[in-house]
Amino acid sequence: MIRLVKIMLWLFVFLIPWENVVVFPGLGTLAKAWGLSTGVICLFAILLKDKVRYHPFLIVGLLFVLWGWASVLWSINSELSVSRMLTYTGLWLMSWLIYHYGIDSFLFSLFQAYVLGAWVAALLTIHAYMHGMAVVYQRFGAKGFDPNDLSFYLNLAIPLATYLGFRASSARSMVFYLLYIPVAIIAILLTASRSGAFGLAVALLFVFYHLRGVTLGWRLAGILLFVGAAWAALTWVPQASLARISTLGAEVRGGTLNERLDIWAAGFQVFAAHPVLGVGAGTFSQAVESILGEPRAPHNAFLAIAVEGGLVGLCLWLFLITLPFLNVFKFPSHERWLWLFTLAVLVVSFISLNFEWRKVTWLILAFIIAHSTSQRSKRAFVSHEPT
Repeated sequence: MIRLVKIMLWLFVFLIPWENVVVFPGLGTLAKAWGLSTGVICLFAILLKDKVRYHPFLIVGLLFVLWGWASVLWSINSELSVSRMLTYTGLWLMSWLIYHYGIDSFLFSLFQAYVLGAWVAALLTIHAYMHGMAVVYQRFGAKGFDPNDLSFYLNLAIPLATYLGFRASSARSMVFYLLYIPVAIIAILLTASRSGAFGLAVALLFVFYHLRGVTLGWRLAGILLFVGAAWAALTWVPQASLARISTLGAEVRGGTLNERLDIWAAGFQVFAAHPVLGVGAGTFSQAVESILGEPRAPHNAFLAIAVEGGLVGLCLWLFLITLPFLNVFKFPSHERWLWLFTLAVLVVSFISLNFEWRKVTWLILAFIIAHSTSQRSKRAFVSHEPT
C-alpha cells in the first residue's frame, strides 16, 4: 500500500510544473484530477495503519484555511470564496501528505520528480516557440500557462536541479540535472517575463554559490555552460522578447509595472475599508472592480491575502511562510543556501504574482519542512549511535 501511495505522490509532484497542459473539461487539470485520487488513497493509507505526523507549519496552515472558510460568512461573493477555499484545503492536504511521506530518502525522489516535470515544461515552451505558438506577441509558454507564472515554475526548479546535480551518484544523472539549467534559461527568456527574469537571476545565484565548492575543472565547465546558454539565448530568443525584459529597470524607476501600481492602489483602498476581516477569500478581483472599472487580478500575494483575509489572514500567512524560513537556518551549509535562494525566488513571485494559491508554493514550503524533519531525525540518530 505504501509503495502505491509513494508512486502516486511522485507522479503528482511530477505533473505540477506542467499541470496546465492537459485539462479535462468540467474537472480541471490533470494534476488536479490525479491529486484528488492521490489524496483519497494517501488518507486511506494513513488512517489504516500509519501514525499521524504533524508540524507547526501544518497547524498554522490549518488555521489559515479555517479563517478562509470563516470569511465565506462575510464574503462579497460567497461562491468565489467557497471555490478558493476548496483550493486552499486541497493545498493544505497536499502539504501534509508531502510532509508525512517525505521525511526519508523518498523526499529526494520528490525533488527529482519536480525537476523532471520542469524539464517537460521547459521543452514544451521551446516547442511552442519553434512552432510559432505565442501566448501573446513574442511571448511563449507551454500550453495553458500564463508566461509569468510559467517562468517561476521553471525558476524554482533551478536550485533543486543544481543541488541534485552536484550530489548525483553517476555522471549521467549529473549531466541530466545540470543540463536543465541552460534549457530553463532559454525557456524563461522565451516567456519574456520581466519578473521571471529577475527571479532567474536570483535562482542562478545559487548555481554560482555552488560552483565555489567544486574543482577547477567543474568551474570551467560551469562557465562554458553559461556562455553556451547566453549564446543560445541571444541566438534563439526573439529580440522583441529580450527588449521587453530589458525594460524592467525603466518600469521599476518610473513606469506602472504593467499597470500593477494602479491595481495595488485600488487594493489598498479596499483593504483600508475592510482592514480586519477582509472581503472574503478569492474576491480581490471583484472587490477592485468598482474602483478600476473591471475585475483585475492582484499581482501580489501579500496584498491579495490582506484584502481577502484582512489583518488576521495576513498575519497567519506571514507566520506560515516564516516557519519554513526559520527551519532553514538549522540545515548544513549547502542545504541552507539551497532553501534560502529558493525562498528568495518564491518571495519574488509573491511580489508580482498570485502565487499564494498555486500548488508549487505550498509544495516548496512542504519540501522545506519535510527536509527539516529529515535532517533532525538524522542528527538524532547520529547522537544516539554507540561509540
